[in-house]
Amino acid sequence: QGHTGEVGSAAFSPDGSRVASASRDGTVRIWDAHTGQCLHTLQGHRSLVRSAAFSPDGSRIASALNDGTVRIWYAGTGQCLHTLKGH
Repeated sequence: QGHTGEVGSAAFSPDGSRVASASRDGTVRIWDAHTGQCLHTLQGHRSLVRSAAFSPDGSRIASALNDGTVRIWYAGTGQCLHTLKGH
């Protein structure tokens, strides 16, 4: 249930209950920091994910991709809300 590629970064949610990990396998995974269980796998990236970070309120995650895009995700469901291009 873990990543199949190298993990480039990991970040705690503001309340410390979750961890987002960004991987070369093209996914971001959201983990329960207390149990280690994977809660969501954010898929649909077209290149490797360099980093991921939670918003200050913990409701969203931003993922930065190797192709110059940033995706904004809803942390509660793993739904992609926006893809930011032009970097």
